[in-house]
Amino acid sequence: MEASKTRISGGDTGIMHRIARIADALPHPFIMFLILFLVTLGLSAVMSQWVAPVRHPATDELVQVRSLLSWDGLRFMVTGAVTNFTSFRPLGLVLVMVLALGLIQKTGLADATIRRMLSNVAPSLITPAVIVTSILANLVSDAAIFLIPPLAALMFKTVGRNPIAGIIVAFIAVFAGFSANVFIAGTDLLISGISTEVVQSVRPGYEVSVVSNWFFMCASVPLITLIITVMNDRYVEPMLARFEDQGTEEKGEQDIQLTDRERRALRYTGLAALAYIAAVLLLILPESSGLRNAEGGLLPSPFMSGLVPIIVLFFSLCGIVYGITIGKIKQASDVPRLMEEAMRDMCGFIVIVFMVAQFIAIFNWSNLAIVSAVNGADWLLSINMPTPMALLCFILLAAVVNLFLYSGSAQWALMAPIFLPMLMLVGLEPEAIQAAYRIADSSTNVISPINPYLPLVLAVIHLYNKSFTLGHLLTIAMPYSLAILAGWSSLFFLWYLLELPFGL
Repeated sequence: MEASKTRISGGDTGIMHRIARIADALPHPFIMFLILFLVTLGLSAVMSQWVAPVRHPATDELVQVRSLLSWDGLRFMVTGAVTNFTSFRPLGLVLVMVLALGLIQKTGLADATIRRMLSNVAPSLITPAVIVTSILANLVSDAAIFLIPPLAALMFKTVGRNPIAGIIVAFIAVFAGFSANVFIAGTDLLISGISTEVVQSVRPGYEVSVVSNWFFMCASVPLITLIITVMNDRYVEPMLARFEDQGTEEKGEQDIQLTDRERRALRYTGLAALAYIAAVLLLILPESSGLRNAEGGLLPSPFMSGLVPIIVLFFSLCGIVYGITIGKIKQASDVPRLMEEAMRDMCGFIVIVFMVAQFIAIFNWSNLAIVSAVNGADWLLSINMPTPMALLCFILLAAVVNLFLYSGSAQWALMAPIFLPMLMLVGLEPEAIQAAYRIADSSTNVISPINPYLPLVLAVIHLYNKSFTLGHLLTIAMPYSLAILAGWSSLFFLWYLLELPFGL
């Protein structure tokens, strides 16, 4: 999700307006990382002369900042520019996943699955049903915000509840619960890829798995569902009573219900999915399986290392079966055509990743990452800051930065080179640090004035009440954001203190 400029209508006072003005002054993420690239050039030259060497925590060797404004630095930047980009781990992971996720989106499988999940739900369970569906729909990334809110409004209206409340519930769940899921999504691939690139400056060869936060994120789904349900049913929806439904367009039940053809396509897709899962289990269950490690285990193993293509094949199979049954795929050439359409949507991501890859590469080559991390860790140790306090400060900082830098991947690419090594050197595992970041990044998405989907959400609300403003939306979203940040952080610290594994 890339940042864009979003103005708040109304007066020019209030913290949200101040944040919006600051956010509007920020450059495009590509330009931002270009500026950071240039700043790193000068910083490396200065620190190479003025900062004393430090001992590498893994090798015990002396490490000195290397100047990028030198012949060695120039050679690295010139000869490594292409390979820095092509070997940047998140690039390949995300593009491969897009091929599969594009199929389930372009064939209509994502839309049909969401409507199936939301149909025939008991009125008393509508709120949690919408929340869980919205969180799981993040599997299709930005498409979730186009699919869920209109359907949620119809469901709420059908049982006599305020449709605006349904839209807001879906909006909060999609964005504030963005990282939580029981499935491995594109976010896991992108974030873990950036983490792996950075962590190897401290622990060469170490890999942060795409399922490194899976246990914690699965447990986060019911927590976030509970928080949003309580907030909506007890506080927000009663408060929205004054925003009466002024919609003139009648939307019937047929907008939510599936056609017979869609139901049949979903059945066939479900059978194909079960057959695929059974085939994978048959391949990995025997202890002699070639997908297990030498000791017969799964951690680590070729299966875990190859989890991405296994997931990609699963989604591709589901998308193809559904597409053929529904009529979206009529000939073999339709499959690559739909993949091409999905890939075209990634052009902006590819452009930004080029600059992100260059920045991380020179930051690591210059040794700024490890020297800054060691000195920062020494400072933290010198002030005797408890580890939980350091984590809390990190979460709060990331939550505030997210208000101005909406793209989660761009923000992690900015913060990871500094904070991952620093916090690792005071005894924290990268999986825990990454989980802490994801909490902060998700929780404040709903109150970021530069969230590019705020106008879209407001447009859906205006179908039911045109007097509802962006200020109303942000004001209502604020308590949700704070409650989720507090509740999710509490779960994180409980998880951390109990020394539970964050993932595989």
